[in-house]
Amino acid sequence: MEFKYQAVNADGQTVTGFISADTDREALTQLKQQSLTPINLTLDQARVETRRVFWQGKVSAQDKALVVKELGTLLQAGVSLAEAVDSMAQSHGEDALGQAFSRVHATLRSGGSFSSALKDSAIDWPDYLHQLAAAGEQTGKLAAALHNAADQMEYEERVRDEMRNALIYPAILVLSGISAVLLVFLVVVPKFASLLKSSKAKIPEISVWVLKTGLFVKENLLFFGLGAAGVVMVALALSRSAAVRAQAMEWISRVPILGRWLNDTEMGRWSSMLATLLENRVPILAAMELAEASLRLNSLRYRLQPVLREIRAGKKIADAMETTRLLQVSGLNLIRVGERSGELPKMLRTLAQLYENAGRQRLKRFLVLLEPAAILLIGGVIGFVMVAIMLAITSLSNVSL
Repeated sequence: MEFKYQAVNADGQTVTGFISADTDREALTQLKQQSLTPINLTLDQARVETRRVFWQGKVSAQDKALVVKELGTLLQAGVSLAEAVDSMAQSHGEDALGQAFSRVHATLRSGGSFSSALKDSAIDWPDYLHQLAAAGEQTGKLAAALHNAADQMEYEERVRDEMRNALIYPAILVLSGISAVLLVFLVVVPKFASLLKSSKAKIPEISVWVLKTGLFVKENLLFFGLGAAGVVMVALALSRSAAVRAQAMEWISRVPILGRWLNDTEMGRWSSMLATLLENRVPILAAMELAEASLRLNSLRYRLQPVLREIRAGKKIADAMETTRLLQVSGLNLIRVGERSGELPKMLRTLAQLYENAGRQRLKRFLVLLEPAAILLIGGVIGFVMVAIMLAITSLSNVSL
């Protein structure tokens, strides 16, 4: 890292400059070796912003959850916050996390809070981590808050993995079907193209269409290949756009069975997030706002906005949620019991578990229906092509008889 320093030299003159070091402690050591007495030492903000841009997206969600849990474990073992952060910085060395924790350590040494240091660490932490860290500092339960944050991050990563895995299988079926149809058009159909040149037989229109399509695909295979590659590249580029991903998820949410699974998954995320925040004494309004922001479906966010307004007006969560019809009667009863008994976080955890289990069942049901449907569709297309070819052969045989 690049530090800007102000120091006094051996002649008593004040000098300023920049020095490269992994940590602020190492920078101070280097200045002393140069016979300089440090007056002020700060991290060069321009360099931090440059690295911030480079680091964005370079740290996986799993790594983030792991380091947060490791930090919480160190604090739970009795290690001071500054020592724990310094230990994390040294263990990760020159990678993005090591540099980030060095920045956090420098902020802590200068008297800053841990939650504010996280915001300036050049790592894209989840917003709720900052709230949980601030609440943990205020209540003296930072270790527990970090463990809860890590659990929430692992939960969200598990949900993302389930969504990715759910889409892999349909993608494989679709690609297999396209490959099978292309194989028929490229290998099988051209062998019967000579039937088009026969003037004796009246080939059915369906057969003519299939044979001509097969010839066209074979003759323009290069263009089809380039077009397919272009479509893949465009799809990959669009998948990196948050707006496109949001629109795709909104479309999926309206698909039968799959849409119910996605909605259950998102409401489970909302319940788990709200439970985590409330367990760590985050104010209810801030917790509701963060839980709403964690949702990836804009339609659900829109339906939750009136709930937040009614809670600000003094209404209870269960009563405010009742008009949205986002929760079933059992879910509303859990929240209502939690509010009455003072065990709302526990009831929300139970609700999140119910949604997670329901989502898994819906996903299994979708995959069970998808496989035969895909097989029937692929078989139907290939059967259509083969029937067209057989009709052409039969028409030629009738003429010869």
